[in-house]
Amino acid sequence: MSKLNLTDLIGKAQDLGAEDVEFYYEVSEDNSIEVYEGEVESLESAHSKGLGIRVFVKGKMGFAYTTNFNDGVIEKVIREAIANAKIAVEDEHRTLANGDYDYKELDIYNPQFLESSVEDKIDLILNMEKAALEYSDKVESVISAGYGDNTSEITIVNSKGLNQSYKSNTCYAYLYVMAGEGEEKQTGSALSYGRGLDDLTPVKTGEEAAKNAIKLLGGKQVNSQEAPVVFTPEVGSMFLYLLASTLTAEAVQKGRSLFVDKLNQVVASKKVSIIDDGTLEAGLATAPFDDEGVPCTPTNIIEKGVLKNYLYDIYTANKDKVESTGNAQRSYRGIPSVAPSNFYLEAGEEHLADIIGGVENGFYVHKVIGLFSGANTISGDFSVGATGQWIENGEIKQAVSEVTIAGNLIDFLKDIEELGDDLKFNPMVGSFGSPTFKVKKLAISGA
Repeated sequence: MSKLNLTDLIGKAQDLGAEDVEFYYEVSEDNSIEVYEGEVESLESAHSKGLGIRVFVKGKMGFAYTTNFNDGVIEKVIREAIANAKIAVEDEHRTLANGDYDYKELDIYNPQFLESSVEDKIDLILNMEKAALEYSDKVESVISAGYGDNTSEITIVNSKGLNQSYKSNTCYAYLYVMAGEGEEKQTGSALSYGRGLDDLTPVKTGEEAAKNAIKLLGGKQVNSQEAPVVFTPEVGSMFLYLLASTLTAEAVQKGRSLFVDKLNQVVASKKVSIIDDGTLEAGLATAPFDDEGVPCTPTNIIEKGVLKNYLYDIYTANKDKVESTGNAQRSYRGIPSVAPSNFYLEAGEEHLADIIGGVENGFYVHKVIGLFSGANTISGDFSVGATGQWIENGEIKQAVSEVTIAGNLIDFLKDIEELGDDLKFNPMVGSFGSPTFKVKKLAISGA
């Protein structure tokens, strides 16, 4: 289906009684492969396309979608959307993007990727699995090893003059390994991603997962205390995921955020800047425009400790009488809602070794358990299980397990005192990124 077809359908929808119309057309292909003990365990490929239709009648919005493009079906679905609009509640804040904008040119589609064979993808996973198993005798097994990719094309056309589309693709490879020493077992994981197979690093990724498991063997509890805590980029990105959900305008407007009424206030250390940037080419949520057609842009959420902005789509922006930050997200099956794109804590200038070297007595956290269920996004209080290593006199002393760290997210942000130069994104939780960072103190519950 071309843009021209969709443009013609706008006139059809208006003839049927719609005043304003938006068509969101999505075509995607997803592939996934899993191997186990050197053999392909599963290989799946899914192709999908769908059309989401929003119409407006007398200030009321109606929605319907279809995956069937046979003759007469789209007209039927348009009629359904119009019927839905007529029984909806009027909401002046529901509007469409006004015409085309200036969009940043982005290199997010690799046409050569389509030439990659299934055999090449399988070989990549097998090499990753092999690298992990050969790294050390302590690596007992690879629990799972897999590969995935996505290629998609998005087209948005509306009655306000918007008519835009883009293509993008991503691929990734991951594995989970188990290491053992005596009766003790520990797991580790690693992942690499990019826009082509050449961007993936199977040997490095396999070895990294093995290292991550082995370094946690021999873990012991430590005494309960307050102490400095250093977070890896992987764990830091999980805290960014949690923070992102509290920094959307929707969460704030509904009173479900600890950042309600804190705009332009100090909410973090002066060293802390948190950015959402939908144009970051290294990100997984990168696009020239969001799912309403508004340009994606860098948005400074927290700037040198001061809360400067929330994330907006058109609906929440209209409520606050501001401009959308280009953070609408959707599929063809639903209407837009506000969500982060590439959301990250800006890196500092410290090397990891210098951050560790500056800790006399503290906890280096490699894993947390229960963060998303163990945190209150209204009060900011959190308490989570943690595994990692203990630091004494600037050196890693031993592995640590079966402890809990607790605090408050605002205090947590205000106590960040060192930031590493090693910003990494964590596709395990989405497009959220963090460098290594050190928090002045947290409550640690152990023995």
